[in-house]
Amino acid sequence: MLDFDNLEGYKDADTYDLLNDLSKIESKFYFDLANQQGGPILDVACGTGRLTLPLAERGIEITGLDITLEMLELAKQKAERLNVSVNWVHADARQFELNRKYRFIFTTGNSFQHFLDRESVDGLLGSVHRHLEEDGVFAFETRNPTISVLSADEDTEKDYADSWIDNDGYHCSSTYRRSYDHKRQLEHYIFTNRRWQDSSNVVETVEPFVIRYFFPQELESLLYYNGFVLEQMYGNFDKKPFQADSPLMVCVCRKRHK
Repeated sequence: MLDFDNLEGYKDADTYDLLNDLSKIESKFYFDLANQQGGPILDVACGTGRLTLPLAERGIEITGLDITLEMLELAKQKAERLNVSVNWVHADARQFELNRKYRFIFTTGNSFQHFLDRESVDGLLGSVHRHLEEDGVFAFETRNPTISVLSADEDTEKDYADSWIDNDGYHCSSTYRRSYDHKRQLEHYIFTNRRWQDSSNVVETVEPFVIRYFFPQELESLLYYNGFVLEQMYGNFDKKPFQADSPLMVCVCRKRHK
């Protein structure tokens, strides 16, 4: 297993929640699948519940699983405020056992790209396969490795997001540099985060971050050998067919017998 750990970047759950809104088109895609399949549903790598909670508000029986305690704690607080019922589970998506089956399992927010090598991907897909009902559906999305991604310019520093004010009243900003490792299909980011109350008092932290890219045929093979049939691959959440320049590979898979 590769020796990279992105977990540190997810411990600031409040900032994650602030910078990662759920788009209407993304939510509609997963809501439609949830309505088609029905419950129970499992949200793997649920984070702060950005999609788990809206589904729970619709009366769907749902479980949210994540490895980061800080994310789950914020998700629980939000669920209490909304007065909705969710079964929250602290577990590693690569090796979990919940002793039940689900009609529909999904992982979103490009979480699939956090599984950096074959061992990790096999662990995730194996865990999902074990927990799906017969003929159950698994859905996820991952960014498409387009030419612009593969030719990432590591000398250019870019803004990650507009500046914001955190819960403690500090002004914050974040920039990043990136480079692409063609051998391992890994994109490396170096984030520089700045936090200040005035121009003379700035706290700066540097944070590495790594994600993996998958090519379409590679992805289909990984799914097949882990017990899935890839029924649909869309190029975005609008369900347009996947093309070479599509921003995403949005996958809808069905469980098959290995």
